[in-house]
Amino acid sequence: MDEIDEELKSDDYRIVAKYTKENFKAFELVDYDDFAKQWVGQRWNQTGMVHCNFYHSSQMNIVIMGDAAHATSPTIGMGMNTALRDAQVFCNILKENNDDLTLTLPAFSEARVKEGNSLTSLASNLYCVETKPQIVETIHLIVRSIFHKKFPSFVDDHPQNMVGVRGVMLCDVYDHATKLGIIPKHRCINEKVRNDYFEKSCG
Repeated sequence: MDEIDEELKSDDYRIVAKYTKENFKAFELVDYDDFAKQWVGQRWNQTGMVHCNFYHSSQMNIVIMGDAAHATSPTIGMGMNTALRDAQVFCNILKENNDDLTLTLPAFSEARVKEGNSLTSLASNLYCVETKPQIVETIHLIVRSIFHKKFPSFVDDHPQNMVGVRGVMLCDVYDHATKLGIIPKHRCINEKVRNDYFEKSCG
């Protein structure tokens, strides 16, 4: 954060808009003021969360992917990877269906919604926001990792070690974390903490 130019740290959207227009030459934005207002209004440690049940509209012939479909916090570091995978899967399905959107769009939703929802769920609940339960989970991670290395046929790896591994889908990581009881336990604690904070901050 210290290395970012002072203009980008400004609370004045006009300064950010001017800086962006003068320095970001790779592509031209339609509305620099709108971009700057969003930049100023979104603190670096606050992230919107998007959780969708489908990623297309057959009626309007549109599709959403990436952050439009499954924006989340960066806790597991898989947002960009999942967005790129969305594009790859869409391209493959489009080719398989000879550019027929009536077949491609619902097939894309079927292929990617589970993965996108797993991303947002893992980012929210693979870690616990309370210190003691997270320390317990970190110990679980270390112990399970050691036993998995020694006895891979008998002990499955910890879900955190599976995130980002080639060939391992996030929905598989989510299922594994759920079976181990990690997701249900953390979800219960995290939602209580968030709700308590909301009630205190809003009265």
